[in-house]
Amino acid sequence: MKVLVKVCGVTRVEDAQGVWAAGVDAMGLNFHPGSPRFVDLARAASIARTRPPLASMVGVFVNAKPEDIRVRVRECGLTAVQLHGDESPEDCSGYGVPVIKALRVRGPDDVAKARSYVGVGDVAGLLLDGAAPGYGGGGVTFDWSLVKQLSDCGLPVLVAGGLKPSNVAEAVRATRPYGVDVASGVESSPGIKDLDAVRAFVRTVQSLNP
Repeated sequence: MKVLVKVCGVTRVEDAQGVWAAGVDAMGLNFHPGSPRFVDLARAASIARTRPPLASMVGVFVNAKPEDIRVRVRECGLTAVQLHGDESPEDCSGYGVPVIKALRVRGPDDVAKARSYVGVGDVAGLLLDGAAPGYGGGGVTFDWSLVKQLSDCGLPVLVAGGLKPSNVAEAVRATRPYGVDVASGVESSPGIKDLDAVRAFVRTVQSLNP
């Protein structure tokens, strides 16, 4: 099965255009005000207009108010929302689009917790991230062998956390995920994408696909 590529934390229209041209499947817009990759509604809408017709635009939120999420879904034409905070299973519905629930992984208990989101609300996928300070984008990996605990959960599983062109092949071979998600691993500085790194990342993943 093809492993999909999502590049997260895009903050500039010119970067978005280059990222799409590299062949990614999905792009993430970060709406968490505490992130160095935060984009306000106006800028996010401009970036969202670069989306090719069959690609996915994902909004990343951390403990956000439901109405704020719905506004951004509507104004930016988001195709999915990624809840990257401390949202409960009950918080994972009501946005009109599929939900990806992200969890920071320190050990087996965090992966086991992911199962509490299976079959609840609009959760259509799980994203396992490294336990970096804050809520993602910190370039911290986790024990990829833990992903196997979710192989029978019935939901697509994405892997994030510390991925970059030099280690994404190892991560894919170790986890066989539905998709991989990268932010800091393809940047020249927070929020500014290194398009050469993006292209290298995408080429590496594509070379492993059937």
